[in-house]
Amino acid sequence: MDFEEIFDEYFDKIYYKVLGSVKNPEDAEDITQEVFISVYKNLKKFREDSNIYTWIYKIAINKVYDFFRKRKLNLELNDEILDMEDGSDLNSNIILKEQLSKIKDVEREIVILKDIYGYKLQEIAEMKAMNLSTVKSVYYKALKDMEV
Repeated sequence: MDFEEIFDEYFDKIYYKVLGSVKNPEDAEDITQEVFISVYKNLKKFREDSNIYTWIYKIAINKVYDFFRKRKLNLELNDEILDMEDGSDLNSNIILKEQLSKIKDVEREIVILKDIYGYKLQEIAEMKAMNLSTVKSVYYKALKDMEV
């Protein structure tokens, strides 16, 4: 299979998977372009006995993770994030910051992505290239540690 065939067959599939994670069409388009640039550059390294879609999908997951890391969503906790909801007040923001400071960075990242940004645990697992059951256990442990 040459690059053009791969691009034609998989671009839309990868785009919609990425869009499901990042929720923004422009960002999804940019990330998908990056995925296929990476595919093009590394196509000679692809093992023919492997599944091409799985390989491309793994590249996409890594690019989505890079996107969130670059945006500093994974560890950043600032007032802008806490003020996203209407009706939030200073006291609840202070309490939330205190609660989030009690947990580990990876737990904080998952809680922020789930409870503040509204991602599903499955989406977070895909973003972080983690097993869904691991993400669930980290999330529920974080809630317990925060005494929620």
